[in-house]
Amino acid sequence: MKKNYIKATMGVLFSAILIALMLGGCNRKTEKMGTEGNIASDRVIITETGEVIEKEEPVPTANAIPEDILAKTEIPEEQLEEPMKNQETQDGKMQIVFLGDSIFAETGDGTDIPRRTAALCNANGYNLAIGGTTAAVADKHASLEWDKWTSVSLVGLVHAIVGNISTDVFEGYSAKEILDNPNVDFSKTDYFVIEYGINDFLSAVPMSDSSQELDLRSYVGALRYAVLTLKGYAPDATIILCSPTYARFFDGDWMIGDGNSINNGYGTLYEYKDTCEYVAKEYQVVFYNAYEYLGIDGYTADEYLEDGIHLTDKGRQRYADALTKLILETEETKNN
Repeated sequence: MKKNYIKATMGVLFSAILIALMLGGCNRKTEKMGTEGNIASDRVIITETGEVIEKEEPVPTANAIPEDILAKTEIPEEQLEEPMKNQETQDGKMQIVFLGDSIFAETGDGTDIPRRTAALCNANGYNLAIGGTTAAVADKHASLEWDKWTSVSLVGLVHAIVGNISTDVFEGYSAKEILDNPNVDFSKTDYFVIEYGINDFLSAVPMSDSSQELDLRSYVGALRYAVLTLKGYAPDATIILCSPTYARFFDGDWMIGDGNSINNGYGTLYEYKDTCEYVAKEYQVVFYNAYEYLGIDGYTADEYLEDGIHLTDKGRQRYADALTKLILETEETKNN
């Protein structure tokens, strides 16, 4: 997810829909603007490059998953200076591993959510988040075979953590350095904090596949696979699933909708939040409703969002405070 493409993306989408409606004789099936301002289409999708294209028929994935897939199944400035990836785990501190997209990704100035959360929890934190990534394998042409794996999605990170695939897939990302760090034993992790959804929504990744519960090309299938695999690999770890955060979408200076109203053909961003919550309840893991509990909405968006999607410094601090509170309260409950 790139910080500057969302306005252009939604502008192209909005214009394309208006043109289709005006031309009338077009073969592309496009839904009308609803009474609440929803923009919906079952064939027009938003790509990560900002293009509006006609969705092709889904690729069957019934036999795509190997049979043994579940077998492995304000902070003081000095606290932010030391990179988390260089910390070691043999000091008795809590270990927190963060997986996510650009909401969690490193900011370069030490103010990202994982670094702040780890500092507030006095924990060793390892940030594997990669901007622009999805939970699911969004590229329908990408192989799901381990020896041919290329996706840097949540599924790819989990594969790398448990040793299914080579970490070379993550060449050029800081995640590779952490994955290759001999001092990091992921099986000893106390908390896996997983945050995905906005890029799955923007890439029109299906929320679920009713014919295959662990479809790695769907949002719910990817979350299920991650939870089941990490539970099997690190049974003592607590898993926290974080929903996508509230977002607004623009055409220039004109807001054309938000996460409650814009529909990508599979649902709204709010419904992706519901899907994340469903998986958390299904597998009895901790759920953090970042969409609603952070207090970001149409009234506060200018204060907490930089571009309609990415969080301001104040927004990142708010998120870190909320995660810290959740982790420390969960830890207290476990110790009692």
